[in-house]
Amino acid sequence: MDYKLVRIGLLAALMVISSITMVAQEKLKYDVSFHSLASSDEIRPMWLVANDWGRFKQFDSSESLLELGGSYKVFNTKNFALDAGIRGLVNFDFSESALQEAYLRGSLWFVDFSVGKEQYSPVIINDELTSGLFLWNSNTRPIPRVTVGIFDYLPIGFAKNWIEIKGGMSQGWLNDERIEKSNSASDVLLHEKFAYMRLGNTKVKPYVGLIHSALYGGTRPDGTEIPIDFWATFTASGSATLGGGEETNAAGAHMGMWDFGFNWQADFGDLHFYWQKPFADASGLKIYNGDNKDYTIGALVQLKNKSWLSGFSLEFFRSDFQSGYGIPDPLYPQSYTDESGNTFKEGSIIWMHEIEDFDHFMHTVFPDTEGTSGWTEEEVMYELEVRLNEGNKYGGRDDYMNNGSYYNGWVYNGMNMGTALYHTSEKVRKYATPWDEYGQVNFYNNRVKGIHLGAEGFITPALKYRFKSTFTINKGSYGEEFRGRYSWTRTENYFFSDSKKQVYSLLELNWHTPWLEGLQLNARLAVDSGELYDSTGGQLSIIYSPVIKK
Repeated sequence: MDYKLVRIGLLAALMVISSITMVAQEKLKYDVSFHSLASSDEIRPMWLVANDWGRFKQFDSSESLLELGGSYKVFNTKNFALDAGIRGLVNFDFSESALQEAYLRGSLWFVDFSVGKEQYSPVIINDELTSGLFLWNSNTRPIPRVTVGIFDYLPIGFAKNWIEIKGGMSQGWLNDERIEKSNSASDVLLHEKFAYMRLGNTKVKPYVGLIHSALYGGTRPDGTEIPIDFWATFTASGSATLGGGEETNAAGAHMGMWDFGFNWQADFGDLHFYWQKPFADASGLKIYNGDNKDYTIGALVQLKNKSWLSGFSLEFFRSDFQSGYGIPDPLYPQSYTDESGNTFKEGSIIWMHEIEDFDHFMHTVFPDTEGTSGWTEEEVMYELEVRLNEGNKYGGRDDYMNNGSYYNGWVYNGMNMGTALYHTSEKVRKYATPWDEYGQVNFYNNRVKGIHLGAEGFITPALKYRFKSTFTINKGSYGEEFRGRYSWTRTENYFFSDSKKQVYSLLELNWHTPWLEGLQLNARLAVDSGELYDSTGGQLSIIYSPVIKK
């Protein structure tokens, strides 16, 4: 970390907030907070730090920091709006201090944009009550990026407002420390986009959406620059520019999510029901073929009255199937030469379109089939599944958030860029009994299923509570259960051979004091317990966010 740059950024934040305060009226918002955290274990309770824009470290027994933030409305006209914001985190361990936000955000007619580091995502539902969106959520520090699109649903006039759309595209730069292994890469680029369509002109509004996230480019530890083919990355198609496996598969590393549901604006409040399907390749993307059995099914309710229950969330989720146990592609069990003299090496992928004569292929690769003929492509594929894939369909072991070409996967500053329920190798090593790690991917626990509950309400008009609890069954990852995604050799003494149960819980109280307008006291108590680890932690915060009046 460049500490000099951090100091300059934090000093600039203080100077900007101070100078603007003297001249601003209702255009300025600013806040000053002090936070102190402590936990019984080096692994902090998950909901004490997760889905909070990476402000706090996930591993440490104690931490204290000062937070300074502000935003200013530069322009606010009918067709053009522009806000500027900055935020700094001054950690008592100054080496951990950071420039958290520095952004420009606005709109031009119906087009929205955001430039810089901002604690914002256009696809978030409610990360405070839910377990958090599978992708593009609030779990990590803001990534420097440029995002352009329609961030909120826009009614289509020529369709008489019966159709509403939103969507956009983002270009990000992962400028954290990412060099760990030979298949790591630094200065990786992040491409993300989303597209939604919803029914309008009615209280119940069903919708369908698609989110796509891709890693591409970067520099290997030996200095090799990874070629960039943006269009192939954009379309998740093969690239001759990159060559190798990415010429026949997809350029870069890819993750995505289907999002189906409806919004209902009822008299009692707002109901959001959603059914989300994560995917990591084409087999998962094509949900109609039945190979994608993973999901998050949830309901989020925001009630209109400020009573003991003003909102709640209920989710059921699973990501343990990942297209099944079968390896991703069939591999030649031995070298094979076809009738034209083309040789395919042992361990290389069997592409069915490259087989000129199925009879010759079967007789050569599996000599015990010599007496049979008339083999079809379907029969050959079935035989490969039985002989080489233990009877499973090919295309499995999707390995969410992991990628063989980008060891760190969907991680930024050590925190997951998606769901907080997955555990990186760093976290797993802190609680798991050691095994002989294969070590080619970063997320060691990404096969998870369970249930999540969240609730919030008012004990008194000035005292608000928030509660969330998540029960999970953890199954590790295919890449560590076996000796890689393409192996059927099981890892001895594998920690997740038997599924491990875990509960993550949080209770938060927030009090708007009567002493000074804008002064809040916040307290959190979090407990993680189960077969992974046990940890109890707490946080105390003093927050001052005044309303500036003329």
